[in-house]
Amino acid sequence: MKKILPFFISFVFVVLDQLVKLLCVLKLKSINTKCIIDNFFYLTYVENRGAAFGMLKGARWIFVIIAIIATTLGIYYYNKLKNEKFVSLYRVSIIFILSGAIGNMIDRVFRGYVVDMFHFIFWGKDFAVFNIADIYVCVGTFFLALAIIFSDFKNK
Repeated sequence: MKKILPFFISFVFVVLDQLVKLLCVLKLKSINTKCIIDNFFYLTYVENRGAAFGMLKGARWIFVIIAIIATTLGIYYYNKLKNEKFVSLYRVSIIFILSGAIGNMIDRVFRGYVVDMFHFIFWGKDFAVFNIADIYVCVGTFFLALAIIFSDFKNK
């Protein structure tokens, strides 16, 4: 059970991401934008054919290959972590990052683009439109940074 749990958690994360994206395609695509909190938070349907902030448009298969490599390396390092300090934090970060990479890779393979929907405006400026998979990657990266920083302090 202990070996299956991380894959199950990642599977649940990916399913949640894909369900939200499907709902956006079904409900939001036709209206494009839905105001949730005026001048702050909107649900906006965006077909992102690039990377973060729409960079590198049209490089779909490069991102798919990168996601496959990241997933392979993530699984390898997840299984390699045994006696590391903060092993749980490392593993949680890998689960989040892999879930996000897989969620966006599914979009790129089957849709040709990533569905984004969360749109914030801070102090009158548009922030990037993003999705749940992007949140997973950011949260995982934050946890990974914490694990690296704290294990580095412990080693000194």
